Amino acid sequence: MSTRAIHEGIKMDEVPIPYSERVGRSKLSVVRDGSVFLQSIIWTVMMYNPVRILGLIGLGGVMIASLVDLGLVVARLSGITSLGPWGVAALYWGLVSGVVGISFFALGTTFNYLVSLFYHQPICQGLFGKPIFNPPLDRQFGWMGTVALFAGAIVGLLSLLLSLNSWEMARLWLYLLGSATMILIGIQLVIFWVLMRVLEDLSQRDELTQRDLGIT
Repeated sequence: MSTRAIHEGIKMDEVPIPYSERVGRSKLSVVRDGSVFLQSIIWTVMMYNPVRILGLIGLGGVMIASLVDLGLVVARLSGITSLGPWGVAALYWGLVSGVVGISFFALGTTFNYLVSLFYHQPICQGLFGKPIFNPPLDRQFGWMGTVALFAGAIVGLLSLLLSLNSWEMARLWLYLLGSATMILIGIQLVIFWVLMRVLEDLSQRDELTQRDLGIT
């Protein structure tokens, strides 16, 4: 029997067992039983470190949006001022991927606070197995969301002023779309930041209460 430490210091014992070749035909189904095993693995991760899955999905969405934005900048520098059907489709899916990616990433981080509240201990594994940012990135959601919210509002206001100065909507629709996207992302980040701060306070309530009563 061998013992080793795994996720966050949890110890696991490996006990060898005898195993012989199966006689007869297996009743396992690759699709049915494989989907059950996959669902069990996913839900286990979701119950213990949700940001590992949701954060990766969110990061993928943000990367797609970044590639689309980079493509628009390159096209603009190349002298292309109009978008064809493929360009419009790429812009649409890029904006959707950005908003959805931010939502999934923030949701995974919020779920980690809920798991921490349930287990009465912080989740310190993070998205890539260990914390990358110190302090954690979710603590920056407040000011990041506020900046995005005000930036989107300023771009929208400038677009409105330009439209009043006889600018055609064909020249302004992209700015208005970007303004709406920044405002939506900013509101999401601020909401998730407030929610995570509330969950963090709840996770420390027992400790603070004991400290105030002089128990610890």
